[in-house]
Amino acid sequence: MFLRRIFIGLIVAVAIAGGSAGAAESFYEGKTVKVITPHQPGGGYDTYARLFGRHLGKYIPGKPNVIVINIPGGSGLIGTNYLYNVAKPDGLSFVQLSWDSAQAQYLNYPNIRYDVSKFIWLGLANSGPITVVVRKESPIQSMDQWLDTKTNPLIFGCTGRNSLTCSIPLAMNDIFGTTSKIVAGYKGTAPVRAALLQKEVDALTGWSWDSVKATGMSMLDEGSIKIIAYLGGRHPELEARKIPFLDERVTKPADVAFMKVLLLPAAMLRPWAVLPKTPDDKVAILRKAFAATLKDPKFLADAKRARLEINPKPAEYMVNLIADIKKQMTPEVISRARRIVGLEK
Repeated sequence: MFLRRIFIGLIVAVAIAGGSAGAAESFYEGKTVKVITPHQPGGGYDTYARLFGRHLGKYIPGKPNVIVINIPGGSGLIGTNYLYNVAKPDGLSFVQLSWDSAQAQYLNYPNIRYDVSKFIWLGLANSGPITVVVRKESPIQSMDQWLDTKTNPLIFGCTGRNSLTCSIPLAMNDIFGTTSKIVAGYKGTAPVRAALLQKEVDALTGWSWDSVKATGMSMLDEGSIKIIAYLGGRHPELEARKIPFLDERVTKPADVAFMKVLLLPAAMLRPWAVLPKTPDDKVAILRKAFAATLKDPKFLADAKRARLEINPKPAEYMVNLIADIKKQMTPEVISRARRIVGLEK
């Protein structure tokens, strides 16, 4: 009798679990899944979001409609705050966070109203290195010349102190001495590229390799720009081009930790998540759909046509990355990084 009750209990438990999974799958039928990006239409984030929007739906049970929603403003801050505090965790939101969302929180930027550790990570569509490029007739044409304080500083065009376009040159000054000057205030990397061609500035960094391939290969191929270094993790394509790897020149433990914090955006270049408190059964479905989409031949062909690099990392990568960065966040590192990005004097 006792064994019979156990057997019946197991059957009921399996039936409930199966019913729960089936309910989660049927939940999406006739629904609309929102691919949400906190950036304006037409940029790199939007391009990736719309790529996913075209392919994601076929891997979600019930084949829901998929739409892309842009919530721009504050370099992604307005949209991220909205997603964390207002959007419903109903399993219908597929979220693309900004690459600097974690860094902004850990360096205590003003008006942060989210906790990145509470987002439920799906993984990365891409992670990759940052290039340092100079114009054809720049007086400095190599990494060694750039990092030599006996030469005149290399003049970088950049957007704002809190962007990699400005913070990398300023970090090099902090580590090696005065190697760089910045001309801030450009509205993006595209205006800086135009300024390079017009000889207003000599160099640009904070330009990810995937973005170079998407928007700058013609300039590279024709020789109007040259990559003199890259940083943020080795990449076989840049190694094949024999581009010097700047990370090798940063060797002191305090400097390594400092650069890890500054380069955190490059380590989480295209991060995807679902909202905190999303039900586990919905998370499992969206994680499976995300992984399947990244392997889909049509998705990959579509990405290749758009010159979008796909170099995925699993959810565990994001969890471990954030845990590692937290270990680096000593008061000294935080203060040093905050000075670089203009939050402290």
